Amino acid sequence: MSQQHHDIHVSINNQRFEFADPNQTGLSLKERARIPLADVLFLDRPHEDEVITNDMHITLKSGERFHSSPPANYGDSPIRAADVGFPKFDGVKQPDGWTFVIVHDYPLPSGFLPATVDLLVKLPPSFPDAAPDMFWVNPQVRTATGAIPQGASMEPLMGTSWQRFSWHLNPGAWRPGVSTLRDFMRCVRARLERRN
Repeated sequence: MSQQHHDIHVSINNQRFEFADPNQTGLSLKERARIPLADVLFLDRPHEDEVITNDMHITLKSGERFHSSPPANYGDSPIRAADVGFPKFDGVKQPDGWTFVIVHDYPLPSGFLPATVDLLVKLPPSFPDAAPDMFWVNPQVRTATGAIPQGASMEPLMGTSWQRFSWHLNPGAWRPGVSTLRDFMRCVRARLERRN
């Protein structure tokens, strides 16, 4: 008696594809769907979509949905003041591919001391497909009552001590291919506006 074989059905860029072998790579999916190899492939997830690199091995499940988008500029083009929202900043490339964006004379909301700080945001190597996480300030800030802000602690970075705000975006808040550094800067501001 022969064993019955069932193909796996997935959607790639809203087109249906059948695969006899569930074991695939990002490269094989792109080739099958005729997606340019430099484009970024995503597996749709309920909150934040998963980036599928060309050399990543995956096991397909029927009903999964994939989509692609043209590659973003991963630090090759300079960060502009319009991206940051403030005119005085530096973009400092790190040896591991991260970029540290330091906004100088960042004005804190009333209720914090001091009134201005340097604000640091770390952009991961695959930004903007991957979201930034947390932010840092220098010098250390305190609330109007003299308390250390919630979720804040000191951390050495670039030869000095920075105050890290252990604060994270809600699941699904960052949308690869849509969200920008300016969006993240607005979220940082919203966190600081809580004044705690």
